Amino acid sequence: MKQKFIVIMVSFMVLLTSCSTTPDIQATTIPISINYVSTEVTYSEPHAQTGFRINMDSTETELAKYFFESTIDVTEREACIEATEKVLSAQALENTIPEIYIFSQDRYDCKWISNHKLYSTLQAWKSAEYIADVLLVAYGETAHYGTAFGYAAYLAKSYHWSSYDGKFSNPSVGDIMDLNCLCFDEAFATSDDITAAKGIACAFVESYISQHGQQPLQQLLTSHANAIDVLAAYYKNSGVSYTPSAVQYGYGGKKYDYLVYSDCGTFYIANDWVDMNAEYNPLITEDFLHANYPDTKAFFETNLKQMKQYQDLFHLEDYNHDLDIVFTKPMDASKTSFYQSVIHRIYLYNVDSLMHEYIHALTMPTSSMQNWKCEGFARYFSYYYDFYGMPFLNQDYNNTPDTPTTKYIHEYLATINRPIDMEKDYCELENVAVYYFGFTDPNANYLTGSSFVQYLVKQYGEEAVINSIYGNGDLLPKTYAELVKEWNEYIESTYAGYSKYK
Repeated sequence: MKQKFIVIMVSFMVLLTSCSTTPDIQATTIPISINYVSTEVTYSEPHAQTGFRINMDSTETELAKYFFESTIDVTEREACIEATEKVLSAQALENTIPEIYIFSQDRYDCKWISNHKLYSTLQAWKSAEYIADVLLVAYGETAHYGTAFGYAAYLAKSYHWSSYDGKFSNPSVGDIMDLNCLCFDEAFATSDDITAAKGIACAFVESYISQHGQQPLQQLLTSHANAIDVLAAYYKNSGVSYTPSAVQYGYGGKKYDYLVYSDCGTFYIANDWVDMNAEYNPLITEDFLHANYPDTKAFFETNLKQMKQYQDLFHLEDYNHDLDIVFTKPMDASKTSFYQSVIHRIYLYNVDSLMHEYIHALTMPTSSMQNWKCEGFARYFSYYYDFYGMPFLNQDYNNTPDTPTTKYIHEYLATINRPIDMEKDYCELENVAVYYFGFTDPNANYLTGSSFVQYLVKQYGEEAVINSIYGNGDLLPKTYAELVKEWNEYIESTYAGYSKYK
């Protein structure tokens, strides 16, 4: 490999830690001779078909490795290394060597942190924003952002680089008090609320350090859950009844708006994702999940709760949680959301499909691929917990035009004499549809599979049905042929008052 060497001198200050709000700094000038080596770097984001390969000038110290695009001048490199080394020298890191990749604005104008690697662009190196990124790359991308920012502002103030007023105040949008990275993002919060979030983060960290010191604060950065608990206690002591959300958000790089980390899987929200059913779902806006933090928070908290309810329902304590849920636009507008079992990944084009596909993710690794056991099972149980799917179904069914293929819907509406509510009506409506079209095979489609599973649950209970298909394998007391025959007889006798499709 051809090597290119550039030698510069860097001077920086060594921080002597202190527990006070504005610790004393002892200046020590340490000359460092840095050799840069031309190194091939490959940048790639997950599932995104986004990446590039370039040669960068690399070097390393005892604290970090640095990679600079060749067009970045020596002054910027020196400023970056000086600021980064100063921050890292104040941290008690063990067996962690952060890597800092800095690109020109023309090549890369985003931010991505993964596996103690920061990919970013030219910026103000002594700002609290950059220092927070250094802390995240040092302690892990899922560290609590508010804690990282507050500590970054504390360090910047200590170094006389910049100063934020640590002030606790109630913002106009209470959810901003979660202090995750979306609360500091102008796409999700107003400038006033971002200012409030910064002040609260600074006040929180200053208070904590004044009581406990910097090392315990650094320990908080290693655990998002612990940071949330301490932040909740801080709010309580401040006389505010507010519990911060435990949902973890992270940077999304060039392809993704942001990531959500959870014990049910990792969500990737692509920048260009638009819900395919947005105009039909009263809970979805055109910019859904790309703006409005309270709505975004509600979506993820609600769905994570529902996903855990399905884990409990199916008794899947040992389920593989290494699941990716990718919110992306389909290559073809006719495509529907799907689960890819080989790589354990959901591709989601509309949020009303999330619970259905998640049931596949829970069950298909042990599934027989008979349609009724796969799609029928997922369809039937997806009606159990689906806060964002039900409004879409209700609006769809209640506004269905009267055609020969939808006549059964209008007959059902006339029978119940009220709008369809799928939380109450899904069993009856699907059975009416099976009767109307004369379906007799549970494997014919999603609808027949769901109706058949419904019948089995009604006869033997949901636990027995779940166990017979995906659980311990206990057989139902009758053969499949006998059960299908009984299901057909039940449909024909119960729904004979409805029309038949001709």
